[in-house]
Amino acid sequence: MKIGLLGYGTVGSGAADCLTLHPRNNVELYRVFDIRDIEKIKDVQVKNISDIIDDESIDIVVEVLGGIEPAHSYVKAALEKGKSVVSANKQMLSHHYEELIKTAKENGAILAFSAAAGGSIPWLINLLRAKRVDSFLSVGGIMNGTTNFILDAMQTDDSCNFGEVLKEAQRLGYAERDPSADIDGIDVKAKLALTCDIAFSAMVEPDEISALGIRYINRRDITYFMTMGRNVRLIGMAEKIGGDVAAFVEPMLFSPEDAEYSVSGAGNLISYSCERMGKHSFAGLGAGKEPTGGAIIGDVYDIDAGVSIFKDAQCFSKLKLRTDLAYHRYYLRTAGDFDRTIVSETLDNDVFITKKISVKDMHEIVNRLINSGVEVFAASIYGDK
Repeated sequence: MKIGLLGYGTVGSGAADCLTLHPRNNVELYRVFDIRDIEKIKDVQVKNISDIIDDESIDIVVEVLGGIEPAHSYVKAALEKGKSVVSANKQMLSHHYEELIKTAKENGAILAFSAAAGGSIPWLINLLRAKRVDSFLSVGGIMNGTTNFILDAMQTDDSCNFGEVLKEAQRLGYAERDPSADIDGIDVKAKLALTCDIAFSAMVEPDEISALGIRYINRRDITYFMTMGRNVRLIGMAEKIGGDVAAFVEPMLFSPEDAEYSVSGAGNLISYSCERMGKHSFAGLGAGKEPTGGAIIGDVYDIDAGVSIFKDAQCFSKLKLRTDLAYHRYYLRTAGDFDRTIVSETLDNDVFITKKISVKDMHEIVNRLINSGVEVFAASIYGDK
């Protein structure tokens, strides 16, 4: 079986290395598409995408280019040729899930993407397995290692502030030069959308998922959380409420008895709760060259063996999200104006605990204040009655 690899950056080289370290006799890295001159792959490198898409001898295309275009066009073209595709591209997949799943099925191909949410954690694979035999009540958790690294460092070292830890995360390669995708929840929105696509067999547009990030967290917030006996984590969550689904991204405060409380460094912890099987959780490294590369090649070997569970992925409709149905109490810090009738407790002149309020209403309050130039940080209180 011949592989055409699109992209030889951090993740692409990680996948190629994994294939070398853990080879299978009949699987070969046959072509690598990258527009740069790369000495290490000069014997297999091509700079024209048609050398992979139009080559009938190539069975599987591995896409790790990142971004939405041209990755989407290349993946769709490969599927239309009947080639199976393995991708780690959460942004592209989350925006085009319905179309690409349909294209794969129409052409007898498989679209596999276990590395797109959770990295090396067997999250999406087990989500598909559980979907066969049960129905989901909730899905989600800590899905972004960069924000968890930042929050964990601020909570374990009282000398750290947000800006300093962000710079350290960038130095270590956890955060990009522009960290917006991580700290504003954009990365988690894409991963949560893919999770919902599988869990509910319906297309969720990532841009329709409401998100609060951690851009404005400061040491005062951390001090209050410690006083409350809680840790803060950035969470992507979808909950089945009646016949509807509420999906959102926001900082959330956890108690020591909650598993999320103790997740350290760049770790992830993602869970689903089912009607009959209960709650299952999956923890580990959610990103990185080796973990993600290994997950990609695992998908390749499953397709080669004819046992890929991604053949069960379905998409029957589009899902309308109802964040007005999910209610939490919130920690809220802001000097801006808002409806004080939502407050149940005042901790300082600009720090409050709210009554139960819908996710929709709280996110609207926070975004209105931010858009008016006022600093604000809010976090829901998990399990708080």
